[in-house]
Amino acid sequence: MKYLPSIICLFFVSAAAIAYPRPCAHPRLLLREGEERQIRDAIGRYGIMAEADSAVVAFCEEVLDQPPHPRKMAGFRIERMQEPLKRIFYLSYAFRVHGDERYAKRAVEEMLNTAGYENWNPAHFLDVAEITLGMAIGYDWLYSYLTPQQRAVIASAIVRNGFDAAKDEKAAWFYTAFQNWNQVCNAGLVFGAIALWEEYPAEAELVLDKCFGSNYLTLREGYSKEGAYAEGYGYWGYGSAFQILLIAALESAFGSDLGLMKGYENFYASGQFMQMMNRPCGLSFDYADCGRLASAQHVLAWMANKTGDMSLLYPEVEKLQQSHFGSMDMERLLPFFLINGREIDFDRLEKPSRQFYVAGGLTPVYLYRSGWNSVDDTYLGIKAGLISSNHSHVDVGSFVFDSDGVVWADDLGMQPYLSLESKGVDLWNRWQDSGRYDVFRIGPFSHNIITVNGHRPDVYQYIDFAEVWKDDERKGVKMDLHMLYWQDISRYMRSIALEGDDLCFTEDLQAREASQVRWAMCTLADAEVLDEHTIRLTGNGHSRLLRLVSGGIGAVAGTWSTEPPHDYDMPNPGSRMVGFSFSLAPGEARVLEIRLEKEF
Repeated sequence: MKYLPSIICLFFVSAAAIAYPRPCAHPRLLLREGEERQIRDAIGRYGIMAEADSAVVAFCEEVLDQPPHPRKMAGFRIERMQEPLKRIFYLSYAFRVHGDERYAKRAVEEMLNTAGYENWNPAHFLDVAEITLGMAIGYDWLYSYLTPQQRAVIASAIVRNGFDAAKDEKAAWFYTAFQNWNQVCNAGLVFGAIALWEEYPAEAELVLDKCFGSNYLTLREGYSKEGAYAEGYGYWGYGSAFQILLIAALESAFGSDLGLMKGYENFYASGQFMQMMNRPCGLSFDYADCGRLASAQHVLAWMANKTGDMSLLYPEVEKLQQSHFGSMDMERLLPFFLINGREIDFDRLEKPSRQFYVAGGLTPVYLYRSGWNSVDDTYLGIKAGLISSNHSHVDVGSFVFDSDGVVWADDLGMQPYLSLESKGVDLWNRWQDSGRYDVFRIGPFSHNIITVNGHRPDVYQYIDFAEVWKDDERKGVKMDLHMLYWQDISRYMRSIALEGDDLCFTEDLQAREASQVRWAMCTLADAEVLDEHTIRLTGNGHSRLLRLVSGGIGAVAGTWSTEPPHDYDMPNPGSRMVGFSFSLAPGEARVLEIRLEKEF
């Protein structure tokens, strides 16, 4: 079965379909006039707020002595394209909260410099979106400080480089997208529209019309009914952060989201998804294009306020405090944490109690965490889905497993795009024979799956969970994976289950053709092959045996290097592949029982 998004209508809502109310007076984006006092009060009351504010002000002090950010290209993107947004947001915040005109003056310099760019790179519209959002915040928040001439220059730049650029259908393909581009680009443009509502009313309404006529595509297809984000942990931190900004901007300017989220309330459950993607070892369940570390997702402060579930913020505050704000996702949006933090009682944050999260949708996930007490907690994450979906890797049927402070089964995560693009890798083609899937960290040979005859699994086949277990005796899933390997395998049922302390696998296969099968798992533990059916893994003073208990006639245990096979691949220090290889004759059926057993 293939997973196909719903057929969509590409006609946008007409301008007459929504009667927009008049927005409130400037400043109206995210933080209204007078609400700065609440932030100052919270800074005086809570150490986490004081530290966040200090981080923002320290950055502003550094920027005062730096020249405005230049427009330089890095590949097809503007180099550090997030920098104008970060500088303008931080400086404008520092001026509004602390009243120091040095910050306002420097923000204006940055805005006028950015307005002078030849363009904001519409060929990669994410650049346009982020710059437009930053310029809109500066225009709105510093409206009374700006001279009429400065306003005119900045407003004209937003219209020319933002609104007009979005009228080019080729550049604005994001309006038909089902993924993060839709969210980021719509958010940036809507910020610009709200900021310039009085000066350019027709253009502003057109931007909102297009947003309301397109943003639902990602809300409908990008999130499961349980709230899981199809593009994984890393891209939730991007796409959903801008979705949150979009909602917050509408609510602050108009008093409501104007019906944008009606029918898509499952979006608010995505905070639970993100909470459970945190592994006890400090890593994320990093499938798809995702960094390994579980950086602090400070935008969950907004989600905690919206849902009333303060446990969503607990792990994120812990990460912010432990790193002293040195490790966070969407660092350029840190003032947004302070805006939302003014309404939070940080002395009464609740420790999470959630242990299970299971979701369907485009990327089904099974997540289990034994507790929220220490790095020794047990964690099991399993994913299914569609290899050719946006940002996905060849990892359908894969898993991660941590226990006793050891990463027993891991995912190597993503490799930075530019390092691959600069070497000519066709990274964005998702056809079966794409060079994308030759990248070691993306392809099949670094993931916790089987490979058959060295072939790449079928990237077009959608896989869901056939069974799910969430009881004391058994925690895990069963999946029918045979369509991934249909050219070689006629039957393949995989079960992954935590039984007590042991992770257990049942691999039920039948070969179509003569097949050489490799069962492999990426680990950060040290590995020693004891015999043909047993490998000892050790780490952090603990050991486990990876044992082929039954069905292993002719199988050989082994380890495989994760050294880069191509000159464009990044190194993978501290990791190795472990597992078993065996042969199947044409038509031969085999049921393998494999256990990762705790060794006492």
